[in-house]
Amino acid sequence: MIKLKGLIAFCLLVLFSSTAGADVIIDNQSIPSAEIDAISISPTTGNIFVTTFDGYTVTPVVVGNGVSISSFTVSQGSVVAGGSVTLSWSTANAISCAATGGIDGWDGSTVTIPTGTRSVNAATEGVYTFVLTCNGSEIGDTVTSQVVLTVTQPGGVAITSFAASPATIFEGDSTLLSWNTENAVSCTPSGGAGGWSVLSIGLPTATTTITISTADTYTFTLTCQDSSGGQAVATTSVVVDVEPDACPTPPLSGTTTTWASFWLQQFPDPRYDNRYATINRTGYLAIEFNTGSVVANGKLFTVETTVTDGVRLGAISECPGDFDVAPECDYVWGIGGGLPWATDGYVGACQLQPNTTYYFNVTYTDGVSGATTSCSSSPCITTIQHVRR
Repeated sequence: MIKLKGLIAFCLLVLFSSTAGADVIIDNQSIPSAEIDAISISPTTGNIFVTTFDGYTVTPVVVGNGVSISSFTVSQGSVVAGGSVTLSWSTANAISCAATGGIDGWDGSTVTIPTGTRSVNAATEGVYTFVLTCNGSEIGDTVTSQVVLTVTQPGGVAITSFAASPATIFEGDSTLLSWNTENAVSCTPSGGAGGWSVLSIGLPTATTTITISTADTYTFTLTCQDSSGGQAVATTSVVVDVEPDACPTPPLSGTTTTWASFWLQQFPDPRYDNRYATINRTGYLAIEFNTGSVVANGKLFTVETTVTDGVRLGAISECPGDFDVAPECDYVWGIGGGLPWATDGYVGACQLQPNTTYYFNVTYTDGVSGATTSCSSSPCITTIQHVRR
């Protein structure tokens, strides 16, 4: 049955009545009158109803501009669960549109025409198809468009690095804490010292400087969460040592020079050399050097000269003028012998630590009192010799 309206229906009825046996033209289609079972008109609306016999089909032809969906898009094709997307559409000649499929917030929602947008939350992992169906003013004038959204589970939260540099400091010094995170929405600091536990943590990566005044070992903790409630924890430790005492004032007066100034070479060179040294008869001479990353061993000597005789005391220590050292780190010269040193663990030598400043001290006294000097001349001159193995 086909329903026609108003004046069109009236004219068709008159035409059908006046041309019995002739074809009826509906939407530019010729319908043989023999196929028409009945024609009636509504007295209230003026609509006319044409009923055909079984087996005859009339396909409506749309006259004028048909409905169309010129665009239907999603702001991003993939989103992590917990995120949101925006659907946008634009239509033409639509009298109504319906939203189906997709996820909550889209299915069954009101679709504004001719254009509109809607934001929806993607809470659950999956692949979702959003469908937009619009109808025109003619029967059967319908168009459909769809977009697909993939919702993925977020990757687990991770703290990829959390470190302190340097990890060992002295009281009152500072260390730099740095961290890198992935998929974290918030992070909380705890433990540690220097105001760490009340800091606001920058994401996904940041640094902060912490100053610690009291000697101890401190553990800094960083706890991070992701959008789904996952959690990651990382720790790093900082050792705070007591600031070492400055070298005390030695009992003897003395002179300090550097290894490079005395030998004209950097430690541990020279491989073999001799140089004259002038020493106050009641004092000391100190030659300063730093072991750095040197791995080697050698020996220091003082050789009596024809100008000055007397017993010499030598010592390797961390302070100038300090002769109060372990037995393997001092030596008393009469005529021969030497004071061995080592950074490579050579047995029997004075063991030196890497990256540490030392002094080779030489005196004609007992290292405590100038009155004990064995040098009768002034100044006192000796030859200092170095051999590197």
